[in-house]
Amino acid sequence: MIESIIIIPILWIVMSAIYMLLLKNFEGTKGITSEYQTADGKKRTAKKDREDYIV
Repeated sequence: MIESIIIIPILWIVMSAIYMLLLKNFEGTKGITSEYQTADGKKRTAKKDREDYIV
């Protein structure tokens, strides 16, 4: 009985953390530059003059 009082909140926190990580979007620039909009209305994430690719 006492074990379930300790284990259930821990399991709830772990499951909610896993769920939040699955919903988070990890695509894009990885924080290199912020997203901006060009004159023609397209959204870009990296400037054209950046030629050093991160590998």
